[in-house]
Amino acid sequence: MEKLLAFHLDESQLKRLKGIAAVMKIQVEVIEPQYYFTPLEDLADGKLSPLAAPFEGKVPPESLLLFCDFTEKRMDGILAALSANKFVVSYKAVLTPTNRKWNFMQLLLEMRMEQGGMSD
Repeated sequence: MEKLLAFHLDESQLKRLKGIAAVMKIQVEVIEPQYYFTPLEDLADGKLSPLAAPFEGKVPPESLLLFCDFTEKRMDGILAALSANKFVVSYKAVLTPTNRKWNFMQLLLEMRMEQGGMSD
């Protein structure tokens, strides 16, 4: 089932995102900082273990949307809706076979490297 995972969005951004997503019947899950070390696939599947080591560090300033299980057509639609509504977020990423075992902090590091042109 398609889902948007939202990391580090403020209340105003969340309200706007949920409104945009609701029109398209897309579920939005807000991921709290304590789960920033949880594998992305577990977050997408709603498997939040209370036994996992919680993230206790300084929350990064960047915001991120993770798109899970979208078809190309639906992805185009939500991206167009976000753009039309001038919705700004630091990073957008797609859950892939490569990154599904990563956690938010690993994904964020990769996104920063790609933006800086330092990716291998």
